[in-house]
Amino acid sequence: MKNLLLFLTLLLSLIFNAQKIKLSDFKLVAYDIEAKDISILSYSTLDKNGKLNVYLKRYQDTVFYSYQLTNEEIEKVNQLFSGKLQDFVIHKELEKDTYYAGNRNYINFKVKDNNEKLCFIPPFMALRFNEIIDLLKEKIYKQDESARISEFKINFEHIKKDILKQSEIDNYLPPKNNPPLRKAS
Repeated sequence: MKNLLLFLTLLLSLIFNAQKIKLSDFKLVAYDIEAKDISILSYSTLDKNGKLNVYLKRYQDTVFYSYQLTNEEIEKVNQLFSGKLQDFVIHKELEKDTYYAGNRNYINFKVKDNNEKLCFIPPFMALRFNEIIDLLKEKIYKQDESARISEFKINFEHIKKDILKQSEIDNYLPPKNNPPLRKAS
């Protein structure tokens, strides 16, 4: 009886002290631009309770997952609440003789009544921002079969339009390039 009472007290404490996401309408998208068309590679939403829903385009199929963030992870994501997304941009061009061959990313959320949007690549962003995105991407690309869910609705055309519009604003992102091949000696 004593253990049950202790367990219930702990459970109620966790429920009432559970962290909530301070951001609303949160979306994180990894994408590529292919011949003026946007290819969505992953699309994730995060609700106020820290539930991360994921669409992932794989080589031969697409899958959907759902993960619950821990209180510590929610606390870290809530750091995005503290300012404007543009404040996390620390560079707007690559260093000389460096190339970027990764995907582009788009993030969108609301803080109170302000809608924050940004197209970005990790080399341009502050370390604190990249740590938050890496935490989310670790979950997004985990592909835990026990977390697999049925398909949820995504308005891809709307997302693509938002990304195109935002990429015109964030027009400093470099094209996807591999470094030049070295000539054999």
